[in-house]
Amino acid sequence: MAASWIIGILWIVLFYVNPTLPVLSELGNWNLLIGFALLLLGGAFLLIFAVTAIVMAHRRG
Repeated sequence: MAASWIIGILWIVLFYVNPTLPVLSELGNWNLLIGFALLLLGGAFLLIFAVTAIVMAHRRG
């Protein structure tokens, strides 16, 4: 979850700081979509973790 957020933020920052990097220059503005998709993926992981924790807590009690 946290790794997905960090990678997503770093991806966007790298695109803005140095857009001439080999992979980043080929993707163009798709880099923003990739970065935000990684951020959303981290949010999905957080949601799955929270739901799992709530369900497990209800089973114990």
